Amino acid sequence: MDYEIVTLEEKIVVGISARTNNTSPDMGAVIGGLWKRFYNEGIYASIPDKKSGKALGIYTEYTGNEKADYTTIVACETEREPQEGQYTVYRIPAGKYAKFVIYGDMVQAVAAAWQEIWQMDLPRAFQCDFEEYQSDAMDHAEIHIYVGLKEGNKDFIESRCGILCKECTYRGQGCTGCIHIQKPFWADNCPIKTCCEERQYEHCGQCEEFPCALLKQFAYDKEQGDNGKRIEQCRDWKKKSGLAKL
Repeated sequence: MDYEIVTLEEKIVVGISARTNNTSPDMGAVIGGLWKRFYNEGIYASIPDKKSGKALGIYTEYTGNEKADYTTIVACETEREPQEGQYTVYRIPAGKYAKFVIYGDMVQAVAAAWQEIWQMDLPRAFQCDFEEYQSDAMDHAEIHIYVGLKEGNKDFIESRCGILCKECTYRGQGCTGCIHIQKPFWADNCPIKTCCEERQYEHCGQCEEFPCALLKQFAYDKEQGDNGKRIEQCRDWKKKSGLAKL
């Protein structure tokens, strides 16, 4: 499932909340109950100073363990915090997020997307994730899912092999960079990307076999190579990031 990395400013959100976890038998009832209360009890209508009116489903205060408790909030973004105290007020932290855009049934499409997200090797911060519902359409909904990411090494690492995406001729031709997509747009797989991710390295420079024969083959290819420039880039990333794995 493809995504893009975005940087968000802090958001003030106002709504109602509850505690649950993904393995609880009443998890669906807890979250569904919040949504029913949010609209049926007039909570959404009573929230002042709405910024966009879009509904948000927020997940926070969890450890990263899929079985652990977390707080879920149904809310909307506001210009400022309300003075009354009957709401849950939360500030979605500024920072980097993986943004997924999904379409389909409002309930089923979101559930399927989260199942896939939990299986992905994202550098998740586990501080705040949220869904932003673009309308109230149930059957043909558009939902944006934002997954909070750790700050740090991901800011400068652009690929597995050392290619700089901002200098690549394929930029803007359907490729968002191999660290952001499951498979390259030009083939079913890339052997360097596959090798690096199977070993759980951010880039080739972190591998004990660097620079291996496979990387050299690509780096010095007569047609697609860069005369070893990507190898030097991996060396530079290694100096900055050390040997930390994904």
